[in-house]
Amino acid sequence: MEAGWPLERLVALAEGSPAAEICGLLVRRGEAEAEPWPIRNVSATPTSAFELAPGEVMGALQRLDRSGMQLVGVYHSHLAGGAALSARDLDGALADGRPVLPGVAQLVVALESGRARLVRLHRWGGHGFEATDLWWR
Repeated sequence: MEAGWPLERLVALAEGSPAAEICGLLVRRGEAEAEPWPIRNVSATPTSAFELAPGEVMGALQRLDRSGMQLVGVYHSHLAGGAALSARDLDGALADGRPVLPGVAQLVVALESGRARLVRLHRWGGHGFEATDLWWR
């Protein structure tokens, strides 16, 4: 398993919201473990999609600039269907076939009946996102 990701914290956040997808940013200073910054999901269909609250994202980016930390990931949960990036996830992560946030990973926490089963990291590999399973039970 790859180090540096707050896996137990992400699992707890996802399991704490079994009726709506969670989402947020992952930030870190240097080589420290990434820290989750939860952002409200404002999707019209939060049981099957996530949409980061724009005002909260702007506030988080301003905080990020002041803190000297680096954005390293965007996370969200799937209430069903596994930890692959969905077509909607890819629409939000890509523009003209390239990442909207170059160098920023996508992490998905897959739930099954309200319990986390898998956390998968998705990194851009030049022609698509490449997946690595980080945590499972």
